Amino acid sequence: MWMDHHDLLREFPEEAKAIVALRERNGHFDALCARFDAVSAEIVRIERGKESASDAQLHTLRLDRLKLKDEIVALLRQS
Repeated sequence: MWMDHHDLLREFPEEAKAIVALRERNGHFDALCARFDAVSAEIVRIERGKESASDAQLHTLRLDRLKLKDEIVALLRQS
């Protein structure tokens, strides 16, 4: 079963302005968000059958996405 793409602005609508502002002024934060988007998109392609991956690879991608989200949230709380 596949899920929709995890979009940060949709997941954290109350933080939308902060996310946009941080992406504009903080290169590290922007890179984390870009990586999060790329990993999330890859997961969606796998879940929809457009790309193949083992269960272990999919699990690793999901863990990567979660770690990226944790880093993003931590930076949002610091700002």
